[in-house]
Amino acid sequence: MRKSLFTVVWMLVCIGNLSAQSLSIVNGVWERGGSIDAVKLYGIAESALSEIASSKPDGSNRFSFAFNPEKEGFYAVALSPTSVQHRYVFYLKPGDQLNLRITPDSYELTGENTPENKEMCKWREFIFPLEDKAVYFQKQNSTYVDFFPLLDEKLEALKDYPQADTPNRVFNAVFEDFKRNDLLFVAVNFIQTPRSAHPVGEDFGEYYREIDLPSLTGNTSLLNYPGGAPLVLSAYMTKKRALNELADKQIQYSSWIDRLLIGADAGLIANDTIRGELAVMLSKNVKSLDNLDEFRQKYGKCIVTESQRERLNDLELTLRKNVAGEKAPDFIFPDVNGKEYRLSSFGGKVVYVDIWATWCGWCIKEIPDLKKLEEEYKDRSDMVFIGISVDKAADIGKWKKFLETNNLPGIQLFAEPKATDMLRKPYKISGIPRFILIGKDGKLVSGDAPRPSSKEIRPMLDQALNFHL
Repeated sequence: MRKSLFTVVWMLVCIGNLSAQSLSIVNGVWERGGSIDAVKLYGIAESALSEIASSKPDGSNRFSFAFNPEKEGFYAVALSPTSVQHRYVFYLKPGDQLNLRITPDSYELTGENTPENKEMCKWREFIFPLEDKAVYFQKQNSTYVDFFPLLDEKLEALKDYPQADTPNRVFNAVFEDFKRNDLLFVAVNFIQTPRSAHPVGEDFGEYYREIDLPSLTGNTSLLNYPGGAPLVLSAYMTKKRALNELADKQIQYSSWIDRLLIGADAGLIANDTIRGELAVMLSKNVKSLDNLDEFRQKYGKCIVTESQRERLNDLELTLRKNVAGEKAPDFIFPDVNGKEYRLSSFGGKVVYVDIWATWCGWCIKEIPDLKKLEEEYKDRSDMVFIGISVDKAADIGKWKKFLETNNLPGIQLFAEPKATDMLRKPYKISGIPRFILIGKDGKLVSGDAPRPSSKEIRPMLDQALNFHL
């Protein structure tokens, strides 16, 4: 017994030590000035910042984070997920330490730091004179007249800028893409921010006229850079301006992104995942379900990853109010023999859906009245009854036995494991039994229809059946 207890304690200590070894620590001092509520640590996924931790500076303006990175890569210390000001990007691995001081102008490393972040800091010092003019434009009246010569100077110096030579080969490789993306962001952001004078035509140098979109989108490294997907569109539009192919008064966002995604310039996007991210970005302009349908018809083929599909589905859930007149969310589930039925295949018919489970007492209580209802409308070829079980996947045998024992009529389907995505979320279902009535036009008559035992259901069914397409 003692030996077993010792083994358990030893294992817990080992697990604790491993956890401590993988813990990354960020310690900083915020001396930038102004009153701030919190300094935040963000991960970068699909080029967007996602909050990992938050720290309110103490009386000495100190902040800190301790977290277990899911993977090594780029992280941002910032005040906001959307603002490009006060955003500082670092590279962290499990077990790393980052110690820094946010100065009134930039930042500097203090104490112990990794070779990767020493390289990040060195690059920041190199790019800062450009970034200061491009990002913090409010504090100085900088125009292309002083920015372009500085950009040319930095481009020339960049020819002799050494590649990173840290012990981390993964970092050394991705850092090259990071520097390219960072320089492009600064150069494009300068053009897109308010200035007292703006360049036209020949004012632009070769850097802008020769922006290489196929090379920029040759892999997905842009998605590891904050705002990488929007940067593709910004770079495209800026190049058009530099080539005199796009005057300010001609800018029509939707038509140009059409051209870049599916039109004449679609070949400029070399990576399908990048193209999909641009499409998801464009979908944020969709404000109604009808517009979403149009969007899917036009750009659906651009959506290629599971994450992109999920974000588009989340948009649909946000837009969907589950009220009468809305198009009923589609679903597809198998019956007891494995044959799949899709809701949208019942166009031209009234569909009454019963969402239930074998463990739900109130669901079982409705079955006798449901059978009576189905018997009354059995001769209507334009009426369909569908039962959908949300029993656990492990209880499919119990469901099949229940169907056999109780001789349930209508089309009986089993929803798991897709119930949440195809039923609960789209139809906002928080409890069962739940009945849904769908008209001949495929639109909701009621997302929360009367039960079979109610007096209201028959008049509602009759009215739906008398509707003529």
